[in-house]
Amino acid sequence: MIQLTSTLTRRYLYRLGVERPPKPTIDALDLLHRRHVELVAYENLDIQLGQPTTVHPVESAARIADGRGGYCFHLNGAFSALLFSLGYQVSIHRGQVRKSARPASGVEFPNHLALTANVDGRDWLIDVGLGDALHSPIPLAPNAFRQGPFMFRLLHTSGGWRFEHDVNGSFTVMDWESNDADVEEFAVAHKQLSTASESTFVRNLIVMRRCACHIDTLIGRTLTRRGDRIVLRRRLNTQADWSTTLREVFHLSLLDIPSKALTALWHRTRAMGRD
Repeated sequence: MIQLTSTLTRRYLYRLGVERPPKPTIDALDLLHRRHVELVAYENLDIQLGQPTTVHPVESAARIADGRGGYCFHLNGAFSALLFSLGYQVSIHRGQVRKSARPASGVEFPNHLALTANVDGRDWLIDVGLGDALHSPIPLAPNAFRQGPFMFRLLHTSGGWRFEHDVNGSFTVMDWESNDADVEEFAVAHKQLSTASESTFVRNLIVMRRCACHIDTLIGRTLTRRGDRIVLRRRLNTQADWSTTLREVFHLSLLDIPSKALTALWHRTRAMGRD
């Protein structure tokens, strides 16, 4: 596992609204997880801007501390390093997000970095990189449970686990292996997902934020808020409204993006109808 410096750890915690490094308890883990998905967006702005990134947890943690987010490799990778630096026993695993619920057959293409932790002798699934899925950690045991507007299921499979998303979620299942993995094992998948023309992340601007009672999603220029019994949609018609939404709804700092690049992304997103 990767250890963050004390300075980066404190900056990261500050982004999460935590003043001082907490002791590694389940209550602290729950707080950190909830703050992470509420304040650090699942987003692919760098991919849309053509700015290459790595899967290295320190790079990802620094970007998060500076006010940005990322997708699963960045978010879960950075969070694993933060937790390890705080004294948690954490493990990363090869995972695969799927759109179909076919029988679990292992991980063929590791398009997801899954994350678990052992706290006081009990294993937990923690995942701040699934977009509209988990809001807080869940015990690693077969079960069905509700968080906000979504129902989830956790199943034990041969050689690993399966997370079943709600029927209204952005994907169907996420399978992962029980064996530990190394973060560099995701480098090839990251390159393909962030550069291949057929990749969803290359074709669409995707931003998500998970709260206790609702999920905010921006696809292109369509903003959706899904709550327990209501779905609200709004099309953003101006760059000012779009940029304000990125900052105020998704808590993203845009200071590191040149204004010309941001404007070009807005015009490209609008012209291609990515919503």
